[in-house]
Amino acid sequence: MRGPKVVSIGELLFDVFPDGERLGGAPSNFAYHTATLGGNAHLISAVGDDGRGSEALRRLGAAGVNVDGVRSVSEKQTGVVSVALDESGQPTYDIIEDVAWDQIEISPSIETIVRDARAICWGTLGQRSCRSQSAHRQLFDFVPDDCLRVCDINVRQQYHSIEVVTESLNHADLLKLNDEEVPVLRSYIGGSNDSRAFVRELRHRFNITTVVLTMGADGCRVFANDVDFKEPGVPVDVVNTVGSGDAFTAAFVLQVLGGADLKSCAQHSNRVGAYVATQDSGMPDLPDHFRQ
Repeated sequence: MRGPKVVSIGELLFDVFPDGERLGGAPSNFAYHTATLGGNAHLISAVGDDGRGSEALRRLGAAGVNVDGVRSVSEKQTGVVSVALDESGQPTYDIIEDVAWDQIEISPSIETIVRDARAICWGTLGQRSCRSQSAHRQLFDFVPDDCLRVCDINVRQQYHSIEVVTESLNHADLLKLNDEEVPVLRSYIGGSNDSRAFVRELRHRFNITTVVLTMGADGCRVFANDVDFKEPGVPVDVVNTVGSGDAFTAAFVLQVLGGADLKSCAQHSNRVGAYVATQDSGMPDLPDHFRQ
């Protein structure tokens, strides 16, 4: 039996490392991990009519991701990002502009996909073009009222703005961000210099049910109604952190949809995210015991 239907929208691309290419993009990583963790994952994106595009669709489909919502764009290439890792496995990115995932569109078939979704997840990078930003906004009109709306802030280079950030926050039921993104959000919307106080203010200001702040090796902190707790990280030997945050988000969302309490959600998600950080890929095979 398949798990809950979870839709993600945004970038589908290849991360180009010094030693080779790996399939990636935060919404695509999220969809992959949702599928491998037992969810019914659907991705809305776009690829070029090229070898990379075909390979992306093949690999995601093989992992169980429904890619019917991925558009093929003949006039643009499949997205590419150059990635460099520092000694601790932390990445820096050079994101190529004007590629296929900047051309996301909402068709009647995509409307059908989202109308019975249990959750929808999006980020900010996938909205860098006017066309793809418009597609994101259209989706919000089609999702059911009881759909869990998940925003995973992903600040990259100059591809974010106060308009995109505030629009996303206004639609979110669950917000996931990391400690490095807090100062960027503060620069846009103001607020306390203390991170915990800022996140509490953020939650109330935008009427967000749950905010999850990830802190790398230090674990995560969860904020909700009468809830503010820190869940310690899982010690691991980090190889590559690319995709670990997306795996965390996928695990957290599936746990929430399954009715788990927030403490259990955080513990499970920390374990999943930590495991992915030990792998040299944002989309590694996951051990069976993680599957929901």
